[in-house]
Amino acid sequence: MPAPAQRVLGTADDALVVPRGVFRFRTLGQWTSFNERYGMDTPGRPNGALEPLGIDFTRDTIGVRQFPNLDSLQAGLQALTGNPNWNATLGNTLVNLRDHVAAFPFVFEAGLSKRFSLGIQIPYVVTRTAVFFNVNTSGIQGNLGFNPAAFSNATAVAQDATMFSQFTASANSLQAALDNCAANPTAPGCPQLNAQRTDAQALVTSSRVFAGGVNQIYKTSPFVPIVGTDAQLAIEARVAAFKALYGSFAAFGVPAITTTGPFASQNRLTLRDAQTILTDPAFGITASPLQSTGHSHFGDIDIGGKLSVYDSFGGNTGARMSPHGLNFRTAVGGIFRIPTGQIESPDDFVDVGTGRGAKAVEGRWFGDVLVGGHFWQSFILRFNKPFADDQDMRIIDLPNEELAPAYRRQRVHRELGSAFEFETSPRIVINDFFAISGNYVYRHKAQDHYTGTFTIPAAITGFSDLTIDASTLDLETETKEHRLGGGLAYSNLYAFEQGNAKVPFEVTYLHWQTVKGWGGNQPKFFTDQIQIRLYARLFGGK
Repeated sequence: MPAPAQRVLGTADDALVVPRGVFRFRTLGQWTSFNERYGMDTPGRPNGALEPLGIDFTRDTIGVRQFPNLDSLQAGLQALTGNPNWNATLGNTLVNLRDHVAAFPFVFEAGLSKRFSLGIQIPYVVTRTAVFFNVNTSGIQGNLGFNPAAFSNATAVAQDATMFSQFTASANSLQAALDNCAANPTAPGCPQLNAQRTDAQALVTSSRVFAGGVNQIYKTSPFVPIVGTDAQLAIEARVAAFKALYGSFAAFGVPAITTTGPFASQNRLTLRDAQTILTDPAFGITASPLQSTGHSHFGDIDIGGKLSVYDSFGGNTGARMSPHGLNFRTAVGGIFRIPTGQIESPDDFVDVGTGRGAKAVEGRWFGDVLVGGHFWQSFILRFNKPFADDQDMRIIDLPNEELAPAYRRQRVHRELGSAFEFETSPRIVINDFFAISGNYVYRHKAQDHYTGTFTIPAAITGFSDLTIDASTLDLETETKEHRLGGGLAYSNLYAFEQGNAKVPFEVTYLHWQTVKGWGGNQPKFFTDQIQIRLYARLFGGK
């Protein structure tokens, strides 16, 4: 015989306990997709407003805020251009994300006594992230590009070397003339040069500083100003000014400067360039490219039990199959979660894991209220408490600063927030085979807590010593969610009980979606689920 039940169980969980000697096998396919989340503290948007999932990677400008090691380059170019308000930018980015998660749990349950059953759930999970990534979308953003000289462009190396050598030769020649005239003020030409000594010495000093700064940036920096942009034009204008000033001292044997300036970057960053910045260790991020990705693995395994506390049917199968009046049953249960799933990779900014990667315990309460023979409603409470563990994470200062450099990857202590769920499912049994169901879930997950403090030396950060605190990972980890759904169930349990079916089974379909959320990182889920339940008697009689 099958497990005692209404003629049709419905699409969601309930207070029924698999009775003694009965084995129930459940398998389901659950397909979830999402491309939006309920945001928090996003400029220009109210808290709780829906926003694109890729908003943290979409930026009007990529500059010092996203890459702090651009700070020294920005300061150097401000000095070279004479513009203290000039800001470095690699351009803008546009990222659209859509995540897909397909879960296939296999659930094995066995009734060990009239009131107690044991079960294990083994999920297999397939995740896929569809990524659209573009940079400098209109072709005019950005004032920095890859430095040709730093990537061994022979023309660029030669032009930069020529400029530095010409500035050095002119400065050295004029300084030598000044030194000679200081020692021999009556020598030919010296009265005229000494009359301009102040201006000439200032020219030598300023040109050496300028040429040294240009040489430092254009010889070693991975980024330099793009040809035709304000910074490059300002530097070339200063070169022309120095060229004219040194030309006025040609009568004193000072060689001419013929260069027009250092070799500029010839192109704005392309998508391929942006992926290189993300993946090449030379740029300090050392992560996976922003591209569509996916993987499959087992999820977290649950092992648990369920105990019937009260059942107004008193174990009478006939009464359960044809209920009358008002009835009630309740049960309690619990599971232990084994962290067999894979968590998101700290080196893949758009990765979706197949599990949380943390041990957890969960307590459950189930209650069913039945009115007559066609309506019943389940109420379920769940409380999940994860255990603390240690994980490798990239520590970011703010939740929207996803492009964290490699030195921010550290081993941190993690305490995932506990989760509370309330679920209710009204069901209307249409006939001996079909039922329709509604479903509502409220879920609240408490804030995560991360600990660990790390000091990264300037030699690694590229700009200064930096202390990072893992507690910043706590931000926007508390979430709230409301789900609504409904579905259809087919069951031949009643037919089997009457001897009119050989194999007892049920098939259900459920669709649900998030209708309201809060927390900054709460996705708006759309889920479709198909479930099959099969029953068999292992021992005991009817």
